Amino acid sequence: MYAFVFTVLLLSFAIIVGNRFERLRLPAVVGNIIGGMLVGPILVLILSLFLPYTSSVVSFLSVEYADKYMDVLIDFSVVILMFGAGLEVDLKALKHAGKRAVLVAVFGVLIPFIFGVLIGLNFGLSLLASLYIGAALSITAVALSVTTLMQLGVLQRDYGIAIVGAAVVDDIIGTFILTVLLGMEKYGEIPPLNELFFTILIALGFVLAGIYIGPLLAKQVFRRVLRFTSEERLGLSLIFIFIFAILADISGLHAMIGAFIAGMAVRDVLTKYEMETISKWSFGFFGPLFFAWVGFSVTFSGEVISIFLPIIVLAAFAGKIIGGFIGAKLSGMSVKSSLIVGIGMNARAAVELVVAQVALEGGIITRDVFSAIVLMAVISALTTPILLKYAVKKYG
Repeated sequence: MYAFVFTVLLLSFAIIVGNRFERLRLPAVVGNIIGGMLVGPILVLILSLFLPYTSSVVSFLSVEYADKYMDVLIDFSVVILMFGAGLEVDLKALKHAGKRAVLVAVFGVLIPFIFGVLIGLNFGLSLLASLYIGAALSITAVALSVTTLMQLGVLQRDYGIAIVGAAVVDDIIGTFILTVLLGMEKYGEIPPLNELFFTILIALGFVLAGIYIGPLLAKQVFRRVLRFTSEERLGLSLIFIFIFAILADISGLHAMIGAFIAGMAVRDVLTKYEMETISKWSFGFFGPLFFAWVGFSVTFSGEVISIFLPIIVLAAFAGKIIGGFIGAKLSGMSVKSSLIVGIGMNARAAVELVVAQVALEGGIITRDVFSAIVLMAVISALTTPILLKYAVKKYG
């Protein structure tokens, strides 16, 4: 019963606040996160001023108590959300991603990743925790970038295409990084070279199999069920997701990686109605619930509201903008267009939050560090559309 109570609370606040943000032409996902913060840490902070922390209401709204009831549902939400994200990735566009997209993505990942690792080590965190911080800083939110570009009407401009293409490649690189980090968890440090090579080989093999064999397998499966009802085909899609998620888990990867690959694999075999139905559930229920849980999991301790937060935010912004700018400039774009690309690559609030959640659940980072990463994503998601709009009007 408590799982239903928490679901109602989180989803209600996520949808209401998310809708308000959309009306202001701001990312709904940020509203979802803030909605979770309102019903969680912010409400707890207010109540704790009047009630002892041991009171039943404050204890009930604590993330430690809620996690006992929401753990499985949140894991399920991550899988479905990543499947929906995979459906957004056009494999043909991915396969034909040009030099420009690759250069922008590589530099846009590499520089903030290095910044994040150096910050983590400087603050005395473990190497693995520092690597997770680097990964969280280095991934661009594809959906947020695309939405912003569409609202500005510049999706088909050279810098618009560069941002979208780079964001897709960025996500794949992020998947590789996460895969390697997950393989390192059992060691707590950089594993032996042969183990690291094997982990990378698994990641490469799984992604390549998903890209090239997955669609062929999906076509064979769905071709045999043409006479099935739409409901039955949707059920079959869920089975497809779970099989890929299970295979990813057996391979030592995170289940969300398998779900993301499954989304890319079935994209071309599902009908428009089926795509819309899955998208509605992914981004209408599971997505808001997950992002609200992310906000709910934030803490406002002294460690979070310290020098660590502004340094993380500064590193995230500088790393992405500088990295994207260098990649775009090396690919032959003008200085002004390269600056727009760098700013466009700064959008966050999706996969990197999943990365942070994985690190938190694995006990690799503390809740304080996790909270700082979430706040960084919120600040980035709020400011990037504003900065991008200004840059396009001034330089585009």
